[in-house]
Amino acid sequence: PSWPCSLRQATTKQTQYSYFSSMAPMKHENDDDDDANNVLAIPSNLKFDPKAISTPIYGLDKIEEEEEDTAVAADVDNVDENEDNKILDGSQTVEGQEVDSEDYSDLEEYNDVDEDDEEDDDNSPALYSLPNNRDDQRIQYAIPLPDRLHVPIIDFKSNTNVGSIHLSPHVFGNDPIRVDILHRVVVYQRNKKRGRRNGGARTKTISEVSGSGKKMRNQKGGGVARAGHKRPPHWRGGAKAHGPKGSVQNYETKLNKKVRKMGVRMALSQKLKEGNLILVNSFEELGTHKTKVLLSALEDLGDIGGKYGCTAYIIDHFLEDEEQENEDWTLRSIDGVDINMHVASGNLHKVKVRNQQFLNVYDILKYEKLVLTLSALEALEKRYAD
Repeated sequence: PSWPCSLRQATTKQTQYSYFSSMAPMKHENDDDDDANNVLAIPSNLKFDPKAISTPIYGLDKIEEEEEDTAVAADVDNVDENEDNKILDGSQTVEGQEVDSEDYSDLEEYNDVDEDDEEDDDNSPALYSLPNNRDDQRIQYAIPLPDRLHVPIIDFKSNTNVGSIHLSPHVFGNDPIRVDILHRVVVYQRNKKRGRRNGGARTKTISEVSGSGKKMRNQKGGGVARAGHKRPPHWRGGAKAHGPKGSVQNYETKLNKKVRKMGVRMALSQKLKEGNLILVNSFEELGTHKTKVLLSALEDLGDIGGKYGCTAYIIDHFLEDEEQENEDWTLRSIDGVDINMHVASGNLHKVKVRNQQFLNVYDILKYEKLVLTLSALEALEKRYAD
């Protein structure tokens, strides 16, 4: 049957959304209201982490299903009430033809099927509100020098600001960042870590392999190549040509100490420029070796650790007193790190805790956050001041 025109419009009318693609959402000239263009629809087969900055939904508010149903219901209410009231009559007139109510019951069954299909359909896109100034909100600019060197000091346990400090411009104020220096230092570190290898493999030479030294056949007249003994490399059971000698092969590269120090200063300056440098007063206030307490403090400090948190490179400088005449003395540090911090961080895979003496460029660039204590900061500025 041919249904009323107004009912066909009510069932096919949809809200105009800006679907996710590589192109910017298009705006229509006839649209007086930009609310439809400020909605971003993500298909259900695309899964994004809302905490990732590179995703198109970062910083957007998700529109709940109730709001969406309200918007669609408002469009359906615009249908002419006179057309809807005709359904209640015993007979209808459609394009000059008389339609009985029995024929019109098929329309009710058709609508019921559509409602059931809509409820069972889970492929509806996820809607996010798209602000007009979204591009301006996502652009993050670095704080210019020398204001960048003023860094707040955070209490590690209570996560409150307890003061501020002015960092050394020679160590943390390098701008522009020398990427070539960082690359040279990283290559040097990787070669130094895995440069000495292949020790122990050794093959026998012609003088060492077993076999007779007698001349195997006549020098001439046989139609084959001459052979002076039984142990040439191209014979079965012979020696190995140019094989390993059993010595440790060294692939380390050389890099001047001044260049390595410059690389550390460049890496520290880069972390400060990114805003990923966190300065805390001390780890002694942790007061316990429980991993749960440390994880809670790190999440409050900068969303560090956990399942979706970021990684962190934590630097401490805790040394025992040289004069320890007290009999009740107890161990307070391990490898220059507070003992509670050292034990509690053992099961955190996204956190690496080290003393300031082991600070290196590779780990600074590998981990997203860099957490320094005041004692470690003082020692680093003293070491890299020259």
